[in-house]
Amino acid sequence: MSKTDAHIDDTPLVARLKQRDKSALEELIHIHGAKMYGVALQFMRNESDAREVMQDALVSIWNKIGSFEGKSAFTSWIYRVTANAGLMALRKKKRRENDISLDAVGSDDDDAPLPALQLSDKRPLPDKVAMTGELGEQVRAAISQLPEPYRVAVLLRDVEELPMSEVMQETGLSEAALKSRLHRARLALREALLPYLKGHDIQKS
Repeated sequence: MSKTDAHIDDTPLVARLKQRDKSALEELIHIHGAKMYGVALQFMRNESDAREVMQDALVSIWNKIGSFEGKSAFTSWIYRVTANAGLMALRKKKRRENDISLDAVGSDDDDAPLPALQLSDKRPLPDKVAMTGELGEQVRAAISQLPEPYRVAVLLRDVEELPMSEVMQETGLSEAALKSRLHRARLALREALLPYLKGHDIQKS
């Protein structure tokens, strides 16, 4: 992709999609496909599953484009559709495995195992990290190692930047449970990133 999202005017593309121009889907993939696939891969951690999620997202975009009113950036909307497709795929996968649904909230929810949380450095992870460049790669790698419920919460809230209310709705968590889950996930991420942050002397601005 030769242009950044910030330099792309998606208005003509949206108009063509709303006019049911199928060639617009090809252009959508050309312009935004790499980022959509990246979002799907963050959720699924599996290339095959990520491709299926991206296909599901494209179908949803085609079917729901009429509901896009332009109140937010088109890129934000399509990435959110992709994230929702990833979340639905995880739920289906859970049901197939006869495991506990991601929606379920139990009293022992916050006792799920996480990577070691012993903090040897007081420097916090930057509140907002650009998910590009070397640091972005380190962040994505650390997120991918989180247990699924924590990974999903971080992706929805910190990466996709959904409002707390929407993340609560998507995950079925209460506000207190979501805040606790995010806190534990962020501690785990900070611990995982400390060697990199120390090595590059990255501190909170």
